[in-house]
Amino acid sequence: MKIFDKIRQLLFERKRKQQPARDVRFPKWDKVRTVLIVYDSDVMEKNGDIREIMRRLMMEDKQVSLLGYVERKDVQSPILPQSRMLGLQDRNVLYQLSKEVVQWIEETEYDLMLDLTQTPSLPLHYAAMFVRAKFKAGLHIVDGLHDFDIEMAAQEDHTPLFNQIVHYLQTIESKD
Repeated sequence: MKIFDKIRQLLFERKRKQQPARDVRFPKWDKVRTVLIVYDSDVMEKNGDIREIMRRLMMEDKQVSLLGYVERKDVQSPILPQSRMLGLQDRNVLYQLSKEVVQWIEETEYDLMLDLTQTPSLPLHYAAMFVRAKFKAGLHIVDGLHDFDIEMAAQEDHTPLFNQIVHYLQTIESKD
């Protein structure tokens, strides 16, 4: 790991540890109404699997918002009220998100954040950290980022991770 990458990671860990404690409640799947999907985009920003996941959630009468990241300067996807694609222009040299992006992320509270990020991505880790959600679930990449971590190999498609998370959320009965 390059020295600059180590500095970026160290600054992220420091910021993560400074975050206030949250009151975490394991959700009952049928009570979840608002969902934010955080994901790493393919370079062409097509993301057919994400659109299919969104469609499935909407069929279950859930409001879905999307937050993606692509390692490109010129993001093609339009900024919509419920969907945003971040790119190189939305982060600084240390991979910290711009104030405008953080404000957009923090303005809405969600019942559930599904982090479908497949590989380490500091901009998406920052995004997941700033999301105001009652419960956060995702692939275990960074300790302490999610309330519920899934251990599985990274896939080309986001669907297997989504299916695994939803399976556990539907199966586990919480006494909360």
